[in-house]
Amino acid sequence: MVLFNSIEMIFQENNNTKQQLKEWYKQASGQHFKRIISKELDSIKDIYQGRHTLFCGSSEFKKIFQKNKTGTFFSIDEDVLISSSNLSKKLPFEDNSHDIIVLSHGLEYTHNPYLLMREIDRIATDDATIVIIGFNKFSIWTVFKIFSSKAPWNINFMSPYIIKEWFKILEYKMSYQKTFGLFPYLGKNVSSFLSNVSFLHKIIRNQFGGMFIFTYKKNVIPLTPQKVLFNKDYKVTSLVKNNL
Repeated sequence: MVLFNSIEMIFQENNNTKQQLKEWYKQASGQHFKRIISKELDSIKDIYQGRHTLFCGSSEFKKIFQKNKTGTFFSIDEDVLISSSNLSKKLPFEDNSHDIIVLSHGLEYTHNPYLLMREIDRIATDDATIVIIGFNKFSIWTVFKIFSSKAPWNINFMSPYIIKEWFKILEYKMSYQKTFGLFPYLGKNVSSFLSNVSFLHKIIRNQFGGMFIFTYKKNVIPLTPQKVLFNKDYKVTSLVKNNL
């Protein structure tokens, strides 16, 4: 009974967060960063072109990835991710079945992000590209979490460094990284003023924006048999007799 109640609490908590995040994306602040992220995704579309695309998580950016008409497109919502990571259920896909996998706030919804990443790795092909969209734990945005319990401040912001280490363990190599929004959206006039100091973002190496886009490429070394080459001028010597 305790386990059942814990599971119900996990689903209820994440469902509330999911709805709040959807509402945030409809507000001026969410719309502001949605336009920025969408524009950047469109500019790097050559990175995530594939034959079988799987979109996981929040649906705000789903239409961008649906534009790829060269292959199949599947999408699963946050509830499936929650079930997979928190209840140890497999995603409903075969091994090595997708070469493009998108996690749109997918890691933030789960209580065990690494377990979800291992499941994503299971269904990824040997040449797969993983696209991650999320909120940056190491940003000024984190300070605002103290003053608000609503989305996006109540979401579990992710550490880019931990994500990088997880993918390193799974033998992926980062192919693209960028963060956006050094400061949160504080109204049209304030955001317009802060855009004048956007050079600060470049000075601090573009690592501390509130939202990020990362892409990782699976780094698999093919095992190609090598023919053993012998020197033509080899010599055969007799074995030394052991007198013992």
